[in-house]
Amino acid sequence: MKKFLSVFVLVLSLSFAMNAQTPLTTAVDFTATDVHGTSHTLFTYLDAGKYVFIDFFYTTCVPCQGAAPQVSASYQYFGCNTGDVIFIGMDTGDSDAEVLAFESSYGVEYPSISGDAGGTGITSTYGIGAWPTLILIAPNRSIVEQDIWPYSTSIG
Repeated sequence: MKKFLSVFVLVLSLSFAMNAQTPLTTAVDFTATDVHGTSHTLFTYLDAGKYVFIDFFYTTCVPCQGAAPQVSASYQYFGCNTGDVIFIGMDTGDSDAEVLAFESSYGVEYPSISGDAGGTGITSTYGIGAWPTLILIAPNRSIVEQDIWPYSTSIG
């Protein structure tokens, strides 16, 4: 019985881990407009030699709320989208107004695309099943980190 319980816990924890990431290894292009009216095209950033960090979230997700200030600190550290890393928040299921309120409440400074503006569809395309999911895409379009969790701003 003890062995069965150990195996069950292992399988359960692996299933949660597998749900907390994108199953993709190669990026899928998208174009969407953030809540401040700026258009973002993934492959344009990648073709310019930039890495792209995407924070998949929704506004009432407590872990997403906790991660947002840390992602904002990284956004600042890496040049506020003027350096080699572009940060984009990708909401699912929420309106522009809800995402604007989330940004204000949790100190989000990087651009965010609401669910209503295409974020829900992009999240679905990337197969995201748990939130937050934080991924990093390299300029060669490979997803080099499928789920950066737990997220920390400490640089090792």
